[in-house]
Amino acid sequence: MGVKNSDLADLISVTLPDLPDQEFEVEWTNQDYEACRIYQNERMEVDGGENIQRKVMLSTTGNARYRRLYDTDEPAVGDVMHTITVPWTTIGTNYSWDRQELLRNKNNAKGFIKLLKIRRVDGLTDLADLIEERFWKTPTNSSDTLYPYGVPYYINMLNDGASTSGFNGQTIRYQDGTTGTSCAGIDASNESRWRNYAAVYSAINNAFLKEARKAFIYTRFKAPLFVNDPANKKAAAKRWYASFNNVVELQDLADAKDDNHKGKDVLGNIKMDDTGLVYINRLPVVPIPQLNGEDYGPIYCVDFSKFIPFTQSGYWMEETEAMNDRTQHTVFTVYLDGSHNNLVKSRRKCGFVLHTAIPA
Repeated sequence: MGVKNSDLADLISVTLPDLPDQEFEVEWTNQDYEACRIYQNERMEVDGGENIQRKVMLSTTGNARYRRLYDTDEPAVGDVMHTITVPWTTIGTNYSWDRQELLRNKNNAKGFIKLLKIRRVDGLTDLADLIEERFWKTPTNSSDTLYPYGVPYYINMLNDGASTSGFNGQTIRYQDGTTGTSCAGIDASNESRWRNYAAVYSAINNAFLKEARKAFIYTRFKAPLFVNDPANKKAAAKRWYASFNNVVELQDLADAKDDNHKGKDVLGNIKMDDTGLVYINRLPVVPIPQLNGEDYGPIYCVDFSKFIPFTQSGYWMEETEAMNDRTQHTVFTVYLDGSHNNLVKSRRKCGFVLHTAIPA
């Protein structure tokens, strides 16, 4: 008696969520999968819409002034609001089994389930690697809506030949070599408050620490006591990200400051823990393989209370039931899909970057 496709589909749907412990090694591409951690722990879900939008006030009308007795007022109303607009991007993966593969393993429960598990881990690992890769990149060009807006899209290095520290990060360097200053619908060349903080370093030394401390001070904003801050106060992680070489250089700097450090001893504003990570201003520096070999050695500090990974509610890591079609009638495929992107609510507060000088 033959086995119906529907019977196999039922077996797949029962087996997938309840896989037994079967150990095998996976040679991971990334060490930490930091972007995947961010999307798990720091993401914000929204219902949908054609795109993701938020409002930002980049200037004031200028009505405040000192005055003398009997001076006249001239009330004015200015257009001070701007709209941040980010398109949805869609990501997905899939994993398949042929009916003959399932039949050959059907009488061997362990072998059958392992086959399901291997294919699923394969598909999910591909997805994780893609998320990691694109999180540390800009889109292809200014009109690209296929790929998400990664960290370098919002936190820009200084212009070519520039070396003055400050809120001067405004030029987005796209993957195809083109550049632009319009970020999420707002042109940073026209709006000085829609620029991130950036600074240049020449080596990982005390001068670098000085620039890092200045960046912390300059990007730490608080609302006046008599103004009710309209922003959503979101508790989130804040971390440094650097290439492996720069992380090791920071560890060497920590060693140079105190050869007798142990565990989490504070070394000025740098400390190390038993995992080998180095901390700056009590924030961990996470080594990112995608930053290895990046021109000008960018070292990012990202505040995820302002740098928000968004996912579409009900459409993130959505796994379908096993299905087949008439063109591959013996193949069962499970699809996993999601819609997401990153949105920065304040470029002055979302973080900063330190990098080596870019030639003019």
